[in-house]
Amino acid sequence: MIDFYLNHLNLSSSDLQKVNLSDDFKNEGKKIIYLVKPINKFSFFQKKIKKLRKEINDDQYLVFRFQTLKGRIRRIEKKKPRFIAKTQVGLEFFFFRLIPRLFFFRKIYSYLSNETILILSKAEGLGRIVYGGFDIERVENSVSYSYVLASPSEKNHSSKKPSFGPIYGMPRIGKNGKIITVFKIRTMHPYSEFLHEYILKQNGYGEKGKPKNDFRVTSWGRILRKYWIDEIPQIFNVLKGELKLVGLRPVSEVYFNELGEEYKNMRINYKPGCIPPYVALNKKSSKEEVIEAEYEYIKMKKSSPYTTDIILFFRALTNIIAFNKRGT
Repeated sequence: MIDFYLNHLNLSSSDLQKVNLSDDFKNEGKKIIYLVKPINKFSFFQKKIKKLRKEINDDQYLVFRFQTLKGRIRRIEKKKPRFIAKTQVGLEFFFFRLIPRLFFFRKIYSYLSNETILILSKAEGLGRIVYGGFDIERVENSVSYSYVLASPSEKNHSSKKPSFGPIYGMPRIGKNGKIITVFKIRTMHPYSEFLHEYILKQNGYGEKGKPKNDFRVTSWGRILRKYWIDEIPQIFNVLKGELKLVGLRPVSEVYFNELGEEYKNMRINYKPGCIPPYVALNKKSSKEEVIEAEYEYIKMKKSSPYTTDIILFFRALTNIIAFNKRGT
C-alpha cells in the first residue's frame, strides 16, 4: 500500500489528490482522495477531519498519514544519535502532549498552537480518524509515518466527548441492563475508546478475555492494571450504589452482546462488582474461565445470597496477598 502512495501521489503537493484505486485494494471503481499534509501539522485538524467527512462521497476513500512517537524518533535518528533522538522526543512528549493535557494549560496551549499536535500515538491517531467519521480499512507503516486507508462511516460519534484526564469513565452494562459509567485511572491513549470495535475486528479476544495485541494500552498502564491500581476510582461507583465490592465484571456493550441470550438475561439480575469472581475462585483470566467463575458465583448467590460476597471477598484477598494473584 505504501509503495502505491509513493508511486502515484505527489507528497510535496499542498492539495488533496484524487487517484483511481488499484486492483490491489479489491475495491474496483472507487477512488481515494489523498490528504497530503500529515494530520499532525494541520491546525485544528480534528475539525478538518470532520469537514472532510462531509465533503467526500460514500464511493470514495481518504488516505491519512501521521507521525507517531516511534516515527518521530526514527526521523531524528537520521541526523542524530539514538539516545539524543529519544531524549528530544521525550522532552517534546512532555511539553507538547502531557503539559497541554493539564486543565490550567489546555486553553493556553490550544490558543498558542492552533491545536496542532506534533506527536501522536498510533492509538490516538487512529481514534481521532474514527471519531471524525471514518472507518479504518487498512493501516501500514513506513519509516516515519503511519498510512491509513479510511472509508466514510455511517456511525456518528459526535455525541460522545473524548476524555483526556487521568480518570476515565467507561460505559458499562449494570444491573437490569442499565448503562453505567465506571471510573478507572487512564491506562490507554486518548481517543482509544473509539477503536474498540476496530481492535476486536482485527485481533479478536486473547486468552485473558480482553482484546488481543491491544496497542491502545500504554506501558505504564500495563503496570497499573497488573496491580489493580487503575481500579481504585471504582470506589466512587460503590458509593453511588452502581457497583459492589464483589460481583460480576461490569462489561462493555460490545462484549455483552456477544454473550448468549440466556446468560445475558441471567447476568443483568445481579449488580456488577469491583472484584470479579475469577479472582476469588482462583481461576485464570481467560474468557472461558471468567464465564465459568461467573456461573459458579451466580449459583452461590442463589443458595447463599447474603454471605457469598463476604466469603469471596476474603478469598480474593488471600489469593492476591498469599498467592500473588495479579490483574491483566
